[in-house]
Formats: sequence, C-alpha cells, structure tokens
Amino acid sequence: MIIVHTPEGGAEQRFDTRKLLTSEASIAGKAIGMTWPGIREALNEDDPDAMRAIAWVMSKRENPQLRFGDFDPAVDELTVKWDHREISDRVAEAAKVQAPEEERDLFHRVLIRNAADPAAAEALIKEYADGGPKEPADPNPTSMTSDSSTSDSSPSTSGGTPASSTP
Repeated sequence: MIIVHTPEGGAEQRFDTRKLLTSEASIAGKAIGMTWPGIREALNEDDPDAMRAIAWVMSKRENPQLRFGDFDPAVDELTVKWDHREISDRVAEAAKVQAPEEERDLFHRVLIRNAADPAAAEALIKEYADGGPKEPADPNPTSMTSDSSTSDSSPSTSGGTPASSTP
C-alpha cells in the first residue's frame, strides 16, 4: 500500500508500506495503540490514524526531530493507494471469478481509482482481458543435445577420492 500525503499548497509525498522498517512499524503502532496487523487492516479502511502514523514515521527519515503531535495533516490530505503487486493480485483473483460484465466493469473502475499508478492498473486489466499474462521466454533455453565434455581433464563426479600414483 502507498500512503499519499498531499498537503495544501505542498508537494505530494508517497510512503510505500513495503519499505517500512520493522522498527518503524513498531513505533507507528505504539503512537496509535495498534499492532502492525491492525494498522494494515485499518489502512484498508482509509483509517486516518493509521495513515497519519505511517506517513509520520516515514517522514521522520528526513526529519528525525518530527514529533507525532506536530504531524497533523487534514483528513483529506491523506489517502491509501494500492501498489502494483496489490493491483496485480486483485486483477488475477477477479479474472478467476465469473461475474456479469457490469460488475466486472465497476470492479475495474474501483481498481483504477485506487491504484497508485492508474495507467499500470489499466494495462494489467487489459492484459487479463486479453487472456492473462504471458509467460516470459526463457532467457537461457536448454539444448536438447548434451554439451557435457568427455575429455580426461573433466573433474570426476564419481564421489570417490582420486587415485594417487606413487613414484
């Protein structure tokens, strides 16, 4: 998930929860009296306390002296967006479900609206509509013929110790 902070008159900031350190998750949890699983669930519901805690703790990377009480954005300045993997997972799961076209279209609009990268979400939806992701070509195809050497200089793979000659 990506927490997007758009302060009035300021530049948008994005905080990727996948980049959150364990210690930061703990600090954020203590600030709002929640555990990390609780924060993740609250983020799915656009909970302002959870969004604020994550944005604050990640902002502390650039401003270590920033106190939680001093970081108090307006509710509409924070939102949660889904990252590429979350969109991909949702599109893949939806592709497995038989649903009327109207429901599928509504679901796709919700995905695009909630995506951190709407263009990438649209591309994923189109890819699945066209039959799903294609397997990438193997960059190292294996030959059907054996390329193993049979020379005497090849190392032994018999598992035994080499015989030693005595002078």
